[in-house]
Amino acid sequence: MRRTILLANQKGGVGKSSIAAAIAVAVARRGKRVLVVDADQQGNCTIRDLGVRDSDEGRSLAMTLQYGTPLEPIRKVRDGLDVVCGGKHMAMAGTVVSSAEQTGINPLQNLHGALENLVTTEGYDLVLIDSGPGDRAVLDLLLQIVSWLIVPTKEDDGSMDGAELLAHRYLWARKNGALVELMGMVLFDCNPRAVRRNEGTLGKIMELLDGTGIEPFRNFIRHDKAAAIDARAFHLTAEELIGFSPARPEGRSDDETSKRWSRDTEPLATDYQKLTKEVLVRLAAGERAKETA
Repeated sequence: MRRTILLANQKGGVGKSSIAAAIAVAVARRGKRVLVVDADQQGNCTIRDLGVRDSDEGRSLAMTLQYGTPLEPIRKVRDGLDVVCGGKHMAMAGTVVSSAEQTGINPLQNLHGALENLVTTEGYDLVLIDSGPGDRAVLDLLLQIVSWLIVPTKEDDGSMDGAELLAHRYLWARKNGALVELMGMVLFDCNPRAVRRNEGTLGKIMELLDGTGIEPFRNFIRHDKAAAIDARAFHLTAEELIGFSPARPEGRSDDETSKRWSRDTEPLATDYQKLTKEVLVRLAAGERAKETA
């Protein structure tokens, strides 16, 4: 499906949800229609990053996979941004997908049809799907539906191993007829001053991408613990945190729940803005190439 991007890694905690939310909000703030599909049973993108109220905790997505019912997004989470929620109901999705042949259920057809109908009806310009780590059956299904794959990773060996496992699933999907193409890998939560170490990590990424003709994203997301804490505490992206002052309960000036820890999120927001621009440039060029082909 065109203009549909999957963010995936076989390890958790590598920035998939945060990157998906940041790109979605940035594109929506610039007048485009965006849909986020949270396919992770943890539901971090739904609850922590975007602060969706009245989340169905993945019920609509799980029902679509099993029964082919229409997707029911939460609308106007931000202006121009709708969300198909993730959460605990997605815990059984892997079982549904894995047992499809025995049960006669066709979750691939169910999700593809429902997503295509929703995108056509609502006129979304971009769809971002956040996948859960480790659920191979659901990941394989998503790779059959999307047009593009972005793999976030940290510099540690565990995250890189997860990226390598994901690369194997991508190649498997391609061999089995999937039209998904790898857009690139992005380095998350790194120290921008550790130039030599970052170069070494990018070298490892280049080795993983060897033979694909794909370059890693030039822009990375820096480590900023205070901003990361604030982003999830207030359910805002780094861009939205610029100029944000939390309201304190009356008479509770020392209330920890409303305290902001980060002083300046502009450097982190700039990282996300640059990455978003690079993603959109690659997306536009890739879609044009597909149309030409």
